[in-house]
Amino acid sequence: MEKKIISPTLALIVLLLTIWISFSKLLVLNFVIIGLTILYFCLSRYWKKLLYFILVPLLPALGSAWAIIVHSSNYKFALLIFSRTYSFAALGLITATYISLVELLKYFEQHGLSSNIVYGLLVVIQALPRIQYETQMITKSSRLRGIFLPFWSPYYYAKAIFIALTWQPQISEAMTIHAYEDFKARTHYNKYTIDKIKSLFIIVLFSIVVILLLIINK
Repeated sequence: MEKKIISPTLALIVLLLTIWISFSKLLVLNFVIIGLTILYFCLSRYWKKLLYFILVPLLPALGSAWAIIVHSSNYKFALLIFSRTYSFAALGLITATYISLVELLKYFEQHGLSSNIVYGLLVVIQALPRIQYETQMITKSSRLRGIFLPFWSPYYYAKAIFIALTWQPQISEAMTIHAYEDFKARTHYNKYTIDKIKSLFIIVLFSIVVILLLIINK
């Protein structure tokens, strides 16, 4: 069954924007990304995500900008770094919200990426909710004993490693039951293909924005 996706296209756009932001001193680019992200979350009424977007990068952005102001008094560069931090946060939030990592991995696996790498990463992704649940249980049980563990406590990491070691035989058996074998060609029930119409629209829109930014910069 053919399944059309746009995750590879979005991932490529995000990658290009990340590289561009990292090396560009174009201040308007950062403001455009930040503005579009805020506008979209407001129109979609994703108030919780908007609050995360505003508050989470605030301390790193202020710290970076303040360090530059203290050492060089270059307010323009400080503003660039401040806005760049929020731009990276916006791209990360877009990636987490709209790019399906599972679809992306399966698409790459069907187009030549090693099955060992793909299924190894898929196992990690599927195990994350269980690991999160176990760490929450550690937090609750420690509080019942009057012990408050910080997030950097080695107990959390030891628990994650213990879960991985415990599940390893079960995961191997499950993959064998599903007819997975190393270095063997696989057939696929869901064949992932790029949605050409939506991808073309995204690429055209991205190209228009890039051209407008370059014109404004001149």
